[in-house]
Order: sequence, then C-alpha cells, then structure tokens
Amino acid sequence: MRWLALDVGAKRVGVASSNDDETVVTPLRPLVYRGPEATAEAVVRRVTESGADAVVVGVPLTRSGHGRGMRRIEAFLGAIRARLEVPVETTDERGTTRDASELLAQAGVGGRRRAEAIDSTAAQLILERHLAQRRSTRDRRR
Repeated sequence: MRWLALDVGAKRVGVASSNDDETVVTPLRPLVYRGPEATAEAVVRRVTESGADAVVVGVPLTRSGHGRGMRRIEAFLGAIRARLEVPVETTDERGTTRDASELLAQAGVGGRRRAEAIDSTAAQLILERHLAQRRSTRDRRR
C-alpha cells in the first residue's frame, strides 16, 4: 500500500511518500499552505501523481489533547476528506519537526537548505512512525 504523509504548517505542508511495500519513505517537495481549500486541491493532485492508496496527516497533540494549529488542521482535514476517495488517517506528530531539524543538522544540512527541507523531513518521520505502528499492530494480531 502506497502512503502519502502530510505535515501541515502555517506556511508549508511537508510531504513524504512510501513505496508499495511500506518499507521505504521518501521526502518530497513541500506544498505552500494557501488555506484549507486550495491546499486540499494541491494534495489531491499529489495523491493522483504519486498513486497513493492512503494519506496520513500529522496532528499536533498535547497532553490536553489539543495542539497549536488545531483549527487549521481540522479545517484542512475536512477539506481533503471531502475531496479524496482514499482513506485519510491522522497520527500524533509530536516532536517530528525537532527530530527532523536534528537529523538534517547531523547530515550537515544547514541554513536555508535546512529550512527548505525540514517540513518534508518531518513528514517522512511521521510516515515512518505511522508505518512502524501499523507493522507492530499487525504483528500483535498474529
């Protein structure tokens, strides 16, 4: 099953894709966030281009259950769910931007290049974690 992951920010939406076997996750070019409706249309195009079978959106949760940007995320989720025929799931994205920044720094990516790569690297981490959780759940059922 091929997945597309989204890390929705106020300015950009990080994007990452998996292969059909759910074993390799690749960060893709981010989208510019232009409000829920316009951005949802851009996501529909990406889903079609990538041949994704499902989408996972990182949701910024806190201990209280609500994170920064929740209204933006909820509006965006409503817009993409209304347009997509593939399943749209959500997952906790806590710490992915920080972890993405650390990974890029360790790889020697700095300055402007890091700023351009951070959103899709965070989407990559969201998808890797989501797929690992799916595998773990499948393994427990066996």
